[in-house]
Amino acid sequence: MNGILLKIAVATAFTSTASAQDLTPQAFFNRCYVQLTGKPVPLNHALMKKVIAGQTTAQSACSEVLRKGLLAKSGALNTPGDTESKAVLNTFYTFHRTWFPTNNINSISGYSSGEQNGTADLYDASEPALAVTYSVFGVGQKYSDVLNRTTGVHAMRSEDAAVAARMKWVASHPGRFIRNDAAQSTSMFSFREPSSVNTTISRNINKHLSTKIKMPQIEVGTLIGIRPTTESVMVPNISLTPLGSAATDKGSYAAGKLNYSYDFFKPFGGGVLGSPIYVLQNLGHGYNMKFNGQTKVARRWSQANMNTFLCASLPALREADVKSFVSTTSTAPFRNSTSCVMCHATLDPMAYTARNITVGATDIFLPNKDGDDTRDAAGKLIAAPLAYVRTAVAVTTYKPLNASVSGWPTEPVTDFHLQKPTGRLFFRSFTGALVDKSVADMAGLGKAMSETDDYYLCAAKRYFEFMTGISVPLYDRTDPRNADMNKSLTANDIADRNFIDDLASKLRSTGSVITLLEDIMASDYYKKENYR
Repeated sequence: MNGILLKIAVATAFTSTASAQDLTPQAFFNRCYVQLTGKPVPLNHALMKKVIAGQTTAQSACSEVLRKGLLAKSGALNTPGDTESKAVLNTFYTFHRTWFPTNNINSISGYSSGEQNGTADLYDASEPALAVTYSVFGVGQKYSDVLNRTTGVHAMRSEDAAVAARMKWVASHPGRFIRNDAAQSTSMFSFREPSSVNTTISRNINKHLSTKIKMPQIEVGTLIGIRPTTESVMVPNISLTPLGSAATDKGSYAAGKLNYSYDFFKPFGGGVLGSPIYVLQNLGHGYNMKFNGQTKVARRWSQANMNTFLCASLPALREADVKSFVSTTSTAPFRNSTSCVMCHATLDPMAYTARNITVGATDIFLPNKDGDDTRDAAGKLIAAPLAYVRTAVAVTTYKPLNASVSGWPTEPVTDFHLQKPTGRLFFRSFTGALVDKSVADMAGLGKAMSETDDYYLCAAKRYFEFMTGISVPLYDRTDPRNADMNKSLTANDIADRNFIDDLASKLRSTGSVITLLEDIMASDYYKKENYR
């Protein structure tokens, strides 16, 4: 028995010694280079030579590699032809994509690649990740801009011409995503003309006049830069159901309740929160939804906001915070019990800022000059126009014509979708503070979220884990429900959380993710063989 204990003691001592081993300068640079570029250090690399010769520190060399990802004012990389610059930019872009589980076009509720064959060409499904990446490397950008930017962001991309030639890729509809092609970029999208609203049905398709518009499309290929979105197209109309449009909601059109003509690419406020693609991917509702303030609100969008930007697990409130919101007489079951209200009290009031949103599409068929779909004398669809006219999912808003209902109603509210989109940011911070802020709209929500401690703690946690592999649990240590978790914390756990707190505080002050990453690389964690 004593022999076994001795072996354990020796093994423990060896582990302790190994864990304290510092990396050599060469190993340090190897580590950061692989993490920042996703590639091994090339033979005879100039910076590695300087590190080995003692002409620069490994940490300084790592910072130099990291800063190769910085963008010029135009949005292009400062050194666009440099492979390391592209590698750094793409490494963080790929990492940021992991923050958003709904990061593809198929995440859009009601989306059909057959009916909306041009959707993937108008929206960059990774735009939320691009927005975060731009806040890291863009000129004059701060991390808070992710939720405060008033424009979207546009990926600047470049194809590998050699690969394209080897694969013999050619332009083809609807697969424009495989090539950047001048002819493809000028392909037309069909929109119903607003003056042609009617209910006449021809072959199960609404018969009407339409107009075709040239729409700017996303670039494809390797990411080589990011710039603010400058594209702007005022569309003449929006179809609200897969096989119809204004005819199904003629009252809203006629009464001027719907923004049926709007800037297709304009965000709704709050940076990423209101970018059209993020809204579409996370709204959780299909065409022509009219939110009612009770059973129908954009909760999935709220939950995505909380999880992605605040690292929040629900419920994020305590029982005492929500007792006044429980209603045993409400027809909504989730309002009858404290356990349900603890989640809904965060999600629902936040979703109120999206109450005016509704989803539709550009026109849903390919018209000919006579205003009907193109068919031959026997009634068979002529497929030729498929190569020239395209369709896409679209998202717009109902006009906020009425004042907001007060508080958090327990029953459905008539014309809720036509009210001013006031809302509330309501949750318990990881610091234990109760965050309770009324906001006027999505822009106000983004600003309020970016002013919380949790917004920066969440970012610090994510980047620290990316650089070290150490996952630091974030939770309210002052909540009595977490007393047992607090008792189980090790010295390392406490030190890790304190380090995250310090990183977050500095990020909030500087706004610079680059500085945060350099602070991680300058830490005792990073220079150890096993990050301890």
